[in-house]
Amino acid sequence: MKFIPILFIVLFSGTGIANAQTIKISDTLFRKFGHYTEIGALATTRTTPDNVTTAAFSFQMVNGYRFSKKLFAGIGVGADLFATETIIPVFASFRGDILKKGEFIPYYFIDFGYGFNATRNDDIDYKGGVAAAAGIGFKINLIHNKGFLVSFGYRFQQASLVRNNIFENRDYNRLALRAGFYL
Repeated sequence: MKFIPILFIVLFSGTGIANAQTIKISDTLFRKFGHYTEIGALATTRTTPDNVTTAAFSFQMVNGYRFSKKLFAGIGVGADLFATETIIPVFASFRGDILKKGEFIPYYFIDFGYGFNATRNDDIDYKGGVAAAAGIGFKINLIHNKGFLVSFGYRFQQASLVRNNIFENRDYNRLALRAGFYL
């Protein structure tokens, strides 16, 4: 048990220029790090050819680097749970604030990547495809560039399936309404 207090003292104490520079560098990197977590719905008025409503539940997380208030670039992963398929999008995300200050800060987002189809069925071969999204939203700034967000946009997901040697293309065009938080 004596080892734990000694380890704590060694890890969390110490002075010197090298240690101070490390703290400044890591503090700067931490301030430039950005994270978005969003959950919501992908809505539509159309149905698939087999008459199944395909409104979806959607969840995604994006981590990246904030170059400035107007440009954030990151990598995201999510899950889109359609009525008959589950798609896992992996994408690049570009975001930025439209205005610099205030409690309600409007922002834009553009996402582009690939959606992997995670649906499994012995009789059907499911495939994924291109995924893209664009839209606007607003942030509710709480403390030091952290808070809640609401976004609205358009989302496109390409998918296909092969059943009884017949190829069927399914393009999901959805309106996305999401809420979440950002750091």
